[in-house]
Amino acid sequence: MVLLQQLNAPCPYYLNDDRKNTLLTLGISLVLVATMIAFDPACRQAGNKVLIVGTVVFLVLFSHIVLLPKLLPAPFDAMQWTLGKYLVFTVWQLVLCGPAIAIVKHVLHLHHEPIGLGDAILATYPRIVTFGIIPVGVGTMILRTYVLKENLRCAIRANQELERIRTLKEERKEETNLATESHHVTLSSDTRETLTLNLPDLLYVEADDNYSTVVWKNGNGVEKKILRINLKNMETQLNNSFALRCHRSFIVNIYAIDHISGNTNGYKLSIRDTDFSVPVSRSKGKEVIGKLKQLRDMIELY
Repeated sequence: MVLLQQLNAPCPYYLNDDRKNTLLTLGISLVLVATMIAFDPACRQAGNKVLIVGTVVFLVLFSHIVLLPKLLPAPFDAMQWTLGKYLVFTVWQLVLCGPAIAIVKHVLHLHHEPIGLGDAILATYPRIVTFGIIPVGVGTMILRTYVLKENLRCAIRANQELERIRTLKEERKEETNLATESHHVTLSSDTRETLTLNLPDLLYVEADDNYSTVVWKNGNGVEKKILRINLKNMETQLNNSFALRCHRSFIVNIYAIDHISGNTNGYKLSIRDTDFSVPVSRSKGKEVIGKLKQLRDMIELY
């Protein structure tokens, strides 16, 4: 039971952008090369082979860590990433590194003596496991520490911006009310069904394929309505200064954010008057903070 809880614990999906993840994969590959040279005398005499191994490992890691989430975004949602998924994904990459290295060495005739491809693959795995433990272990510890600190730091900054916005709204209450309390919008679905609401009452929109659930505050309660419309079209209809696309499945009203929390998986936006938190995708973190700053600047101009 304890082990299961540990495996389901939040874990960062590597770093926050493709450039950083590319540098991370390069760093892991270089550490692997350095480990091989430091602990295997034979590797010191075969510099070219070691560099080829490092290059193959980099390509395997890069294709999985950076490219694969672009093709299959749902399984790699950073908000749903756990320690168990990270370990399985890491083992899978190590498993693929074995045949990839063996195939390249076989094609380039880099083995010490002629052997079959199957034997070459089997002979590669003990070295992959032995030399891969150090970079994977060190990389995991650095990754968790760095991402947690970065997410907590950014969450604090975002909460400071939220607090500044609330203070400015109170100081300019009359002007702000005139600007935001009477801004109605009519949302049209693909089936010609419509929904008209006061835009500042909007809390968030959650999408599921071609359907979107609109959630808004109505008096003392919260209402929901499902419309047949995808989130991209919904975002176009909600084009304004305080509706923010923060995730592939969510649009949130910035004024509806109560506070922002951060952990190793990223950020979550707690929605006022509900017990619901909207996730922020790893590519949208900076955009959320930037939008808060932009909104604060707009209020300051009143």
